[in-house]
Amino acid sequence: FNAREILGLELATIHNLRFYLNLTNTAREKIIEGNFLEWKEKIISKLTVNVNLNMEK
Repeated sequence: FNAREILGLELATIHNLRFYLNLTNTAREKIIEGNFLEWKEKIISKLTVNVNLNMEK
């Protein structure tokens, strides 16, 4: 991002939008299946571990 290149920002935006689209689609599926709460606990745990690992770098 330091090079003031717009492509990096666009790619990061596309990545983030795709991530949230997949997350909400999966949440919808889990609600329909009736196991949203179990999935929610797993995904929160997984994402928290990833965030913590990234912060340690």
